[in-house]
Amino acid sequence: MTETWALTEEEWLSRIVRAYIGCSVLLTDRDGKVLLLQAGYRDHWQLPGGEMDPGEGPAECAARELREETGLSVGELRLLVVEWRDAIPDQGEHAHPAVHFTFDGGTVAPGAVVRLQPEEIADHGYFTPARAAALLHPCAVHRLTGALEARRTGAAALLHSAGYVGS
Repeated sequence: MTETWALTEEEWLSRIVRAYIGCSVLLTDRDGKVLLLQAGYRDHWQLPGGEMDPGEGPAECAARELREETGLSVGELRLLVVEWRDAIPDQGEHAHPAVHFTFDGGTVAPGAVVRLQPEEIADHGYFTPARAAALLHPCAVHRLTGALEARRTGAAALLHSAGYVGS
């Protein structure tokens, strides 16, 4: 039996899943401490990163956000983690899933100076993975753990998380 799909472009587009897209960078110092940022508008610390702009790819977004938030630039970024976050049902018409890409930015050069984006970032620090886990949103800990393991093994990870707001 053959079914014919006779959808208008508008009907077809209305059925496509839309997702929020964010990107971040895992940077460590030579002692393996993780660079985290404290945004002025969030309770939890986060990896450098943010939301993707229109026309931008994931690695471009991660590099741009790192530059804007810290003044740091890195070479080629390697994908570590892709996290799929479920939609949050109580967000109504804005209830979309989220996809978050985490890239490896490598090791920060000794003496590299972090220049914080003053209108957005209140503080920064390098933390052991255990201390970083205590400072991050509980769901972001899952991403950090996956990123550190992917860095160690060389194999990128696909993670799944319940819906939550934030990085």
